[in-house]
Order: sequence, then structure tokens, then C-alpha cells
Amino acid sequence: MNIIHELLLNMLIIIAPVMMYHLFWVDRIDKYQKIVNRGIITFLCTCAAVLSLIISLELLPGYFYDLRAIPLAICLLYAGLRSALIVSAAIIAFRLYIGGSAYAYVLAIIIIVLTLALLSYCKPFVISQDRTRNIAYAALAGFVIGLLASVAAVATLLWEGFAINRGTAAYLGLYCIIHSITLGLAVYIIEQFKINLNLRKQLQYTDKMNTLSELAASFAHEIRNPMTVARGFMQFLKQPGTSEEKRQIYTQMVLDEIDKAQSIISNYLVFAKPHLESIELVDAKLLIQQALDSVKSYAVRYQVDMETQLDDKLFISTNKDKFVQCITQLCKNGIEAMPAGGKLKVIGCLQANQVSINIIDHGIGMTNEEIRRLGTPFYSTRDKGTGLGMMITYKAIQTMQGKIDVTSEVGKGTCFSLLIPSLSPSSFH
Repeated sequence: MNIIHELLLNMLIIIAPVMMYHLFWVDRIDKYQKIVNRGIITFLCTCAAVLSLIISLELLPGYFYDLRAIPLAICLLYAGLRSALIVSAAIIAFRLYIGGSAYAYVLAIIIIVLTLALLSYCKPFVISQDRTRNIAYAALAGFVIGLLASVAAVATLLWEGFAINRGTAAYLGLYCIIHSITLGLAVYIIEQFKINLNLRKQLQYTDKMNTLSELAASFAHEIRNPMTVARGFMQFLKQPGTSEEKRQIYTQMVLDEIDKAQSIISNYLVFAKPHLESIELVDAKLLIQQALDSVKSYAVRYQVDMETQLDDKLFISTNKDKFVQCITQLCKNGIEAMPAGGKLKVIGCLQANQVSINIIDHGIGMTNEEIRRLGTPFYSTRDKGTGLGMMITYKAIQTMQGKIDVTSEVGKGTCFSLLIPSLSPSSFH
């Protein structure tokens, strides 16, 4: 059982770096040069090989058997011969450090050379487009590597005058099988991660193209409407006999439609900006009150009463204008959600180093599907809305390192909850 324990522990030591590389590094491959990626692989394979040597099994005094050749094989297959030579040098150096007979050193070097030669020959078969064939050839190569070490072990035992019993033969057979399974499993994991990475890239590309197509179509639609109206009024202006009064009316309508198109373009450009300008430490309470003052007449028009419950010293780091714009947009949405009048509550408080702002209306509410689509390009629950206001609001809050949670029930109302990191004046520089 001790033999099986040592071999399985070797297997775990080898598989763990493979998993670590793909979990923590593979998504960054495109951002760095190949030499950096090869360096990471070389380092991990060197560590795995050295750790395998540390917990190796000593069949004879000075003769150690483990799975050190598997990290060497992985390095050769996925990082190249130069990286594999570095791992080989580390193996030989550590082998000299732990001691043993001169014959054992020579034997270890011979096995490394044979492993490099074998894997150099097998590499085109293991690194191909067919995953099943890759795994099969890797498992076969692993078995042959184990067989080379086993033949060397038998020769060593006979040289030293030891008999080959059933236990030794069983161990060497298991040694070959574990070699095969370990290299095959490592290649399987690597191939599976490569497939997952390619699928993820394809999905990301598809999502980007779908978003771009939706954005382009919606943007074109929103711009076409005012342009079509403006063109119609311009045709009226060209007609002979149009009175000066009508010309003034049509001209103003054309200008209004052009301003509308310009507003849509400006909002789109604001959304496209990845950062906020003029960041400073501000008291959110004062800015919320400013936003509420700006929509007071709008609330009166809809017969909506506004109620506030704001704590003091709600310090956040943001751009004043953008924050006021976000609160104004959410309050206007809440007011419009109550066409028959009602009450809009705005609650601001400090919760666990975060400023929490709740904007609550008792209006028409939204379905789960409508909540899910909030903030997406050109989606609005109102017939005349463009959705750009909510899109900008979501983008701005995200830029503040905050988030928006929405809870709503059809016929009962909606609550927009903003959570933004809080700062104290002393911590702001």
C-alpha cells in the first residue's frame, strides 16, 4: 500500500500544477508574450518534478523511482525543447543533491535523454487537432517512459545481485500503468481546458457581435425617427404658398427633431466613456437633495409627493454631475411609474462601509423579464423612451464601483437600491 500511496501522491503533485496553470493563467495567455507563458510552464513543471523526487520510492539504496519524467514530458510537449532542457537540468541537479551511486546518476541521465528523444518523436502525434488521438498517444508515450525506467530498474537489480520477485514485478508493472494514466490524464485535462477556452472565446465573440448588431440597429432606428420627421417638415417648407407662420412652425419642429437626434448621440457617447471625469469626495445627501429639487416640478405635474429619509455624512467618491444625473433619472422613472399620482420615497443610509440609496415608488411595477433587461441598449418600459437614460445610469454606477439591485412587483411598485462604497474625508487623497 505504501508503493501505491507514493505513486498516487506523485500523480497528484503532477496534476495539481496543470490545473493551477489553466485555472489562474490560461485566460491571460493572449496578453503576454510566448516566452512568459513558457516560463510559467517551465517553472511549474520544474516544481512538480522536484517534488516528485522528494517523495520518490527507493527500491535500492541510492536508486529512486518516481514520476519525474511526466512533468518533463508535459514541458517538452507544451513549452518546447529548451524549456524541457531546463527541467532536465533541475532534475539532474536535485538528483545529485539527494545522493546515490554514480551508476544511479548515469542511469537517471540516460532515462532523461531517452525520454526527451521519445517525446520529441511523439510530439506531432500528441499535439494535433484530434483530442482522442492526442490522449491515446500521450498514454502510450507515458507507458513507454515507465517501461524504460522499469527495464533500467530490472537491469539495476540484476546488476546488484537481487532477485526479481513477484512483488517487484507487480510494482514495476503498476509503475508503467501509473505513468501511462498520469500523462494521459494530464493531456486530457489540458485538451479539455483548451476546448473550454475556445468555446468561451466563441461565446464572447458571439455576444459581442449580437450586442453590436442590436446596438447598431436600435441606434439607427432611434436616429431615423427624428430624421424622418425633420425631412417631412423640410418638404413642407419647399412647397410654394406656405405661409410665413407655418414656415416658422415647421422650422422650429425641424430644429427640435435635430436637437433630439443630437441628444441621442450625446447620450450614446456618454455611455461609451469608460470613466468618470472630475472625481471628488462628496456628500451624497446634498447631491440627492439637489436631484430631488430638479424633479420637484415634474413630481407636481404627476401629482406625486416626495418623501426623503437621508442620513448625514454619506461620503462617496464620484463625479457630482453624473451622480445627480443618475438620481434624477431614477426619480423620474419612479414618478412616471405612477401616472395616477402617489408617493416617491428616497432613503439614504450607511450600511457596512457602503452608502445605500433606495428609491421606492408605488407604481405599475415590472416583470422579472423587464428587470433583467434594464440597462441594456435602447430598452425602455415606456413607449416613447429610448432606454439611454437607464443605460447611462447603470454604466455610471458601475464606474463608481457600485451596483444597482432592483426589486419590483407588477401593480405594487419598484425599489431601486444603489450600493456605493463609502469613504471618510480622512481617507480621501
